[in-house]
Amino acid sequence: MSNILKLKAPEVQTVSAAMAIHSDFIRFVELDENDNPVRKISVPLAEGCIVNGQIKNFVLLESALEALRKETGKLNEPVSIGLPEGEAVIRFPTFPDMSIDDIRGTLDLNFSEYFPFQRAEAVFDSIKVKTPNDDRREDITVMAAAAKSQTVDRILEISHNVGIPPGPVEPLNFAMIRSVAEAQEGMCLLADRHNIVAVWQGFGIFFRTGNNEDNVQDILNTLRFVETQYRNVRVHRIILAGLDFQLSQDPEDTGGLEIINVSDEYYAAMGLAMRDSPGLAPLDMRPIEFIELERRRYSFNINRLMLWGLIVSFLMLSIGTISFTFSCIQELSEKIEIVRDSVSDLTPQRDAIIRENAELERANGKVEEVLRFLQSNIPVLEILKELEMNAVSGLKFDTADFSRGLLGGVTVTIDGKADDENIIMTMTEGLKAGGKFSSVKVPVSQKDQTGRVVFKLILQMGETNNEA
Repeated sequence: MSNILKLKAPEVQTVSAAMAIHSDFIRFVELDENDNPVRKISVPLAEGCIVNGQIKNFVLLESALEALRKETGKLNEPVSIGLPEGEAVIRFPTFPDMSIDDIRGTLDLNFSEYFPFQRAEAVFDSIKVKTPNDDRREDITVMAAAAKSQTVDRILEISHNVGIPPGPVEPLNFAMIRSVAEAQEGMCLLADRHNIVAVWQGFGIFFRTGNNEDNVQDILNTLRFVETQYRNVRVHRIILAGLDFQLSQDPEDTGGLEIINVSDEYYAAMGLAMRDSPGLAPLDMRPIEFIELERRRYSFNINRLMLWGLIVSFLMLSIGTISFTFSCIQELSEKIEIVRDSVSDLTPQRDAIIRENAELERANGKVEEVLRFLQSNIPVLEILKELEMNAVSGLKFDTADFSRGLLGGVTVTIDGKADDENIIMTMTEGLKAGGKFSSVKVPVSQKDQTGRVVFKLILQMGETNNEA
């Protein structure tokens, strides 16, 4: 039977969520902006669903996710997913110091040298890690994790079908490190029922699976192995997560080791949900095409909606103006025909006809003003289109002021906000490269109380009057 624990009032804003697929339970957690849990839910997995850390029955998994979905209600934000320990293979290759994108490309080309299955059948991701031996060599160590694409695709499909929007996919034993503050310093071992992880300065550098419920032998063997591999450091702390047995708290009984027990059974789900927190870079083992699809889906934010609203408004204004112009032209044509008939038949009414012609001339002048107004707005549509093309996620435009200079040029002044200055630089470089504007300036840029960058963007098109 599932159980649910509400930790805070319903009005607390949930900013991230995750579910960890353990051998017997699915743990679900929602966090607020300070990584504090808002809600925790446990749903049991039927016997035979997970065997030796691998998913053997996806029908049983789907039933558990349906039960979880009933407990959570509607979920709007993507939920990070933790793979059981037996579904992911983790390796630690070394490479010359180069970008992570180049490293991923090299792993992609030489995939079978590192993993026990074919590249076409797998998904993978990698990050740079720190090890105690980094100061002794010039190359760098990379942690690469891979899983069978069929398994990951099936999990994503089932999550989507039951109404849980799937987010990034990570191995459980990798993600759980983020939620344990004691694992961020020095060398330590973090162990739960089925995993043992050697952690150096918050980076997992050795992963081992096994049954740790009944004895500590595997933990002690791992300790000796790690200290043999890295002779310049010693393990100073053992962290036990979700284990019933207790090791001695007396440093003399444990050879100087500090023993810490983590009783919260949601530690892995917490780590999955904390992937955007500062510290260890996250993994994402979803297929590239799925990530791109989700990025486009969630990148349709309020900034783009506002830009499209402005474009639609100008289009509607243009259509209305054009309709009014044609109506005026049709009315003028009818009046001209009437005047011509009157001239041919009613010569004495010439003075009246002259007055009528004068009125027609004034109406024609109004039509020309309308046409000139139409032409003056065409650059505005072009400017909005260029801004929309260079709008990126994390960018918000608040106000836009358009003015025309005495020499015919157009000046656009935009006030907006961005998550960081790199987004502003990316936008301005894109606007400059587009060639639409003769000048792109950001004279004002400062951070508000929330940490977002408030900026003013000035765009110039064609020759402008400096006083405009």
